[in-house]
Amino acid sequence: MAIKNLKINKLKCIFLLKEITISPPILNKQKITTDIDELNIGEEYKPYIKRFINKTSIDFNFRYPNEKLETLKIKKHSNSDYLIRKNKIRLKKKKDIYHELFHVFTLYKMDSNHIFSGFNQYGLLYDIANSFDEGYTDLLTNRYFDDEILYMIEANIVSKVELMLGKEKMRNMYTSNDLIGLIEFLSKHSSKQEAIGFITMMDKLDNYDYESKEAINLMNILSNYLVNVYLNFLAENYSLGIIDNADVNNELSKFKDKFVKYAFNDKELKKEYLRSSDYLDITSKLSNSNFREELRKKVLTK
Repeated sequence: MAIKNLKINKLKCIFLLKEITISPPILNKQKITTDIDELNIGEEYKPYIKRFINKTSIDFNFRYPNEKLETLKIKKHSNSDYLIRKNKIRLKKKKDIYHELFHVFTLYKMDSNHIFSGFNQYGLLYDIANSFDEGYTDLLTNRYFDDEILYMIEANIVSKVELMLGKEKMRNMYTSNDLIGLIEFLSKHSSKQEAIGFITMMDKLDNYDYESKEAINLMNILSNYLVNVYLNFLAENYSLGIIDNADVNNELSKFKDKFVKYAFNDKELKKEYLRSSDYLDITSKLSNSNFREELRKKVLTK
């Protein structure tokens, strides 16, 4: 079923599918052996790097971490970001380093036309999944270092995908730059054009203020797509006997929570969001009382 307002440019979709590249897998555990104390960076940053490595060493298998560390530069700046081509972190606040280090360690330059940063891929003619990547990076930074989530809508959307993929698989796809794998997963429960449309539409969030009506409307469109993907995902697992009714209801409750935990600073805007037809449509689809009939129809049509 096509999602209302999920606009898909077929020509752009075909172009992106030609440009998006399969990244090579990370076959062996990449151990970090670089002596952090010997790095040519400010002494005040070294404890942060050591903490980052200590907290992530078990769960993540980063690509070529030692080469990145040995050429890393860190400078104070009016904003925090990571300059990929210079392997340089610019920091407004020291604690911002954790988010930027995720970008450092998930960077992979295949060639000048294909540069990967987590889920993000870009080159001379294309740039896709930057917002998805920022949302997941923020989610991880909050999870491992209790840092504030700045990409609120992006993190909210990405967390719904993570519920389906699972934390470990999502981490592995992120570190190995497996955007193709993400698209294939979404395409399995929707169409390939919708999967590309979802990711490219998510990139438009960067154009809006987080608490603007436009951003929230876009969030609802993206969420509606994921609701349908999630119902198809559960229907498949149910039909295969992987989950039962109790599991389904539990999963739906967790998925539904993702919609009400979006952090609004504007209370009136939050009230408007909770009354909106898109939000009510989403929560109706996820209500346990309606689910069994929806699921029965989906299973019977397989």
